[in-house]
Amino acid sequence: MTPVSVHTTTNRNHNHKDSAISHWADKEIVADDVPSKIPNGSSIYIGSCASTPESVLMALTESSHTRDLQIIQMLPGGNLPHLNESIDKFRTSSFFSMSKTVYKSKEELQTFMSAAHEGLADYRPMSLSSVPRLLEENILQVDVCVIKVTKPHKGFVSLGMGVEHTMSFIRHAKIVIAEVTRHMPWTEGHSKLRLEQIDWWLCIDNDDNQEDGKETTLSLKTTQELWPAYFDILRSKKVSDGVLHNLGEQVIQLIPDGATLKIGWNPLCSCVYPFMYQRKDMGLHTDLFQEELFKLQKAGVINNSKKNVDRGYTVVSQAHGSAELYEFLDRNPAIEFQPTSYISDPQILAKIENLVVLEAALKVDLTGQVATDSIAHKFYGGVWSTDHSIRGASFSPGGKPIIMLLSKSSQGRSNILLELPLGSGVTITRMDVEYVVTEYGIAYLYGKSIRERCLALIEIAHPDFRGILLEQAKQFKYLSDSQMGKSFLCHYPAHFECLHTTRKTHREVFVRPIKAVDEDLLRQFFHKLSNHSVYLRYFRKMESLPQRILQKYSDVDYSSDMALVVLHPPPSVRSSRTGSFSSELVAIGQWIADPRPGAPVKAPPEIAFQVRDDWQGEGLGKYLFRRLVELSQTFEDLTRFKADVLADNRGMRHVFESSGVPFRKHTEFGVVTYTFYLDQYQQQQQQEQTSMEE
Repeated sequence: MTPVSVHTTTNRNHNHKDSAISHWADKEIVADDVPSKIPNGSSIYIGSCASTPESVLMALTESSHTRDLQIIQMLPGGNLPHLNESIDKFRTSSFFSMSKTVYKSKEELQTFMSAAHEGLADYRPMSLSSVPRLLEENILQVDVCVIKVTKPHKGFVSLGMGVEHTMSFIRHAKIVIAEVTRHMPWTEGHSKLRLEQIDWWLCIDNDDNQEDGKETTLSLKTTQELWPAYFDILRSKKVSDGVLHNLGEQVIQLIPDGATLKIGWNPLCSCVYPFMYQRKDMGLHTDLFQEELFKLQKAGVINNSKKNVDRGYTVVSQAHGSAELYEFLDRNPAIEFQPTSYISDPQILAKIENLVVLEAALKVDLTGQVATDSIAHKFYGGVWSTDHSIRGASFSPGGKPIIMLLSKSSQGRSNILLELPLGSGVTITRMDVEYVVTEYGIAYLYGKSIRERCLALIEIAHPDFRGILLEQAKQFKYLSDSQMGKSFLCHYPAHFECLHTTRKTHREVFVRPIKAVDEDLLRQFFHKLSNHSVYLRYFRKMESLPQRILQKYSDVDYSSDMALVVLHPPPSVRSSRTGSFSSELVAIGQWIADPRPGAPVKAPPEIAFQVRDDWQGEGLGKYLFRRLVELSQTFEDLTRFKADVLADNRGMRHVFESSGVPFRKHTEFGVVTYTFYLDQYQQQQQQEQTSMEE
């Protein structure tokens, strides 16, 4: 077949269209006509997900005349016959790397990987919001744009679920071919295309277009039909449900009511969806609208009522899911489809208040560098708009850019490393990273030193690797040799965390076990104490706390010792201007084993607490003591506490003696030594409980 001539200008001008194809009916073709409309050597953009033009791809692969076509793709799904074709017919250029989650079968993946190794399948590590610039500056050329659209209505068709960058490619393409189907939802927003912008179209509905009795396509594919290989991976249970549950439980702590969500493409991000039902008045401004988000919107969790940008609307660029989701999208005014250049524009994102961005990582090093699209020299997934999204959330008032990753890979290796494997790409730089979350906790890294980053990341690493990471950090002088790492060798007791309201001014504070990363908080706390308070606590004048003391108090073995810090405001409260943390340590209570040389092995731990001068009178001392006594009941063989108090420290003595905990005391050289009998107190509590029940 002889190819038709093409327009020579880049920008499409339909005012000068040939009159022979100026009417819609005159532009209709069948699948066998497609190869004659696309010259050999063309660059062809194809739609993504359920908008992948399968009939056109099949027609091109079945043609014996097709040669040297380059397919430009974002994230295609379903039947992709060109991946199994000979390399002299098709070359593929993708913004998504050669990941096995994309392809229908292992055979397609192997074919694509083979072509990639020969340089005939390319991955472009570009932020998707930068694609229009590639076209404008002619860095990326497109000759033909193949799309899937709705049936016409009043001179327009809708791109349906495949808006992404389709309009940009249409504007720069010489030929536009459309697959038309009644199954495509008519979506609102920037999704309308004039009929005169389409050069050729073919109807792909089974009842309208059958050749020799053979069906050319089915209705729009669901997510599972688009990527069955991916669902095979899910069913293989390489990651336990418990691990994913714990990760989602950590992430949801950072997501407040009324926040606007932008969620990355990595399936790992979906572990937070079950917890989203705890939230209300959520907004959505994200690339992909999928099944879990559809259910959240249908349940009213997502209503966009608090958004300051596009209030009342869910804003997305493409979608895939179930047939019910497709029906929900059809002519739904609450869902607006916008190009990816709008969805992921960092300047737009920065204007959205309380924007929470969730992105998944493959590896993170101890300095905070994040790899999302490659490990060593192997590529997985794509860059997408991760970098722009993270930066946009950083500038959003109240925004939170969150990096999620599993602490351990499916191969049993640590995903938190001293350094990224050689060849890994840094998607998010150490200066841009803020929150890193694993199933073991949350590390806040923004503005932190290398030492603080190491301590925070080792704390949320898998326990099997914490000791190794600690030694590596010492070896490369990220941490001092004196860092004991006691807290890294045991499980952080997150269930001890709680909120408390003070007695006098009714201020809310956050109480949690101390962490190794709290050294600087302790130092700042010490320097806000009066000289008198320092003397009462340490029995002598002190001008500073040495590093070894700071490490000793902050890096504790949770299996035997405990220290609780009181923070105000709670870490979930962020500055309205910058969205940054402003928590200060205002009180501390602790018990530690007797540190004196030669102390008996079974000597009772020493308990003490201290409240900053400007917070005294709020009942924090009494609260901390009672809380520590309560927590002591969860430790085996912990039956007594001891405390040494200066005789003139009337405040602490009052707290101890009015607590209701049985004690004995004796005074020597102006120091009162208390011994508290925790076992007797526990018996008293049990007897009181029994009496109440009777």
